[in-house]
Amino acid sequence: MKRKIKKVFCALAAALLLFAAATTAFAADGGAKTLRFDADGNFTILHLTDWHTVYPMPAIQKQYVVEALAAAKPDLVVLGGDMSEASAADQPAAVREICDLLIAADAPFVITFGNHDYLHDLTIDEMFALYKENGGAYCLSEDEDPALFGCGTCSIPIYAHDGGKVAYCVYCFDSGCEYKLNFASADPDPAAQSVRSAGETIVSNYDSVHPDQIEWYTRRAEELKAGNGGAYVPSVVFQHIIVQEIFDKIWPAAKESDKTNLMCFDQKTYRMRAIPNLSNIKDGYLMERPCPGYYNYGQLDAMTRNADVRAVFCGHDHSNSFTVEIDGIDIVNTPSVKPHFLFKKIDWGGRVITLHADGTYESRVLAGCELAQNSGSGILSSGAVNRVELVLLKAWKAFADASQRLWKPLTKIIYK
Repeated sequence: MKRKIKKVFCALAAALLLFAAATTAFAADGGAKTLRFDADGNFTILHLTDWHTVYPMPAIQKQYVVEALAAAKPDLVVLGGDMSEASAADQPAAVREICDLLIAADAPFVITFGNHDYLHDLTIDEMFALYKENGGAYCLSEDEDPALFGCGTCSIPIYAHDGGKVAYCVYCFDSGCEYKLNFASADPDPAAQSVRSAGETIVSNYDSVHPDQIEWYTRRAEELKAGNGGAYVPSVVFQHIIVQEIFDKIWPAAKESDKTNLMCFDQKTYRMRAIPNLSNIKDGYLMERPCPGYYNYGQLDAMTRNADVRAVFCGHDHSNSFTVEIDGIDIVNTPSVKPHFLFKKIDWGGRVITLHADGTYESRVLAGCELAQNSGSGILSSGAVNRVELVLLKAWKAFADASQRLWKPLTKIIYK
C-alpha cells in the first residue's frame, strides 16, 4: 500500500514538474531565446487564419486544428486573424477555446489581427488582452510599441540551434480594418498624397500596414543587422490583409480609356479581365479576387530595399492558396480554417512553413481534405465534408492542375 502511495505521489510530482516546465519554457529570457532551430537547422510554423468561428467552435474546425497541430508538430503557430465571430459576451470563452487547443498541443503562438477582429464591442486592445490572458506563457505576441497603428505588431527572433545568434526573424503586423479618410478641408491627410474636395470621405473595406509600422520594421531590421555582423537577418512577415502589389502581377494597370471591370485604389486602377495572369503564380490556386487595402504606404518597397524578407504570408481571401513573387519577395496566401463551399475546398485548411537556418524557406498547404484521408482522422465524422466530396475534390483538383498547366503559358503570351 505504501509503495502504491509512493508511486502515485511520484507520478503527481512528475506531472507538476512537467506542467511547470511547460508553462515557463516560453517565458525564459523574456521569451527571446526559447524559439530555436532544431539540430537539422529547421523551424516549423503552422499558419492558421480566418477561423471565423462561433462559440462553441464547430466540430469540423476544432477537429481540423487538432489534427493539423498533430501532423505539423509546429514550433510556432501564427493565428492569422479574423478568428472569432462570437458575441462580445462570449468572446472571452471563444478566445479561451482557441487558446486551449494550442496549449493542449504544447504549441506557442502569436496573433496578427484581421479586420473582423475589430468588429466587436471590444476594442482591439481588449481582444489582445484576452489572448495574452488565456494563452499565458504560450502567447508570445507583444505590442512592441503601443504608439504604433493597431495592436500586436512585433518581431519574434528565431535563434540558431546553439542559441548563439538570431538566425531568422518573424514579423507580425496588424493590417487594421477599414480605410477611412474624411477631408474636412482641401488640405487632406498628407499620407494620402493627393488633394480632394473638402468634406469628401473615402471609405474602403480594408486597410493596410501603416507608415509608422513600416518605419518600426526598418529600425528593427537595422538593429538585427547590427547584431549579425552587418548582414540582414532572413525574415518572414505575417499579416492579415495582402499587399496591393498583388494586382501588378495578376491583372494589368488599366488605361484611361477603360470604363468597365475596374478595380480602383488611391494610386492605381486595374482592369479586371476575366482571365488573370496565371503565369505569375508559382504554386497554389487563385480561387477569388484578392482584396488588398485601399492605400499603399510602401511596405513592400521598404522590405525590398533591405532584401531580408523572404515571404509575406497573408490570409483574408479565404479560398486563395497561391504564391506570387514580387521583386524577390514571395507573397503567399493561406486559405481559411473555416471550410469553403464544395469546389473551393481543394486547399481548405492551413499552411505549414519550414524555415531553414541557411536563410531559405519552403511552405505547403495542409488541407483538411488531405488530413481526412488519414487513418483514424475524425474530420469526416465531424461534418461539413464527406466521402463523396473527397472523390469529387480529387477529380476537381486534377482538372484544376491540368487547367493551370494550360493557362499559365497562354496568359504569359496574352499579358506579355
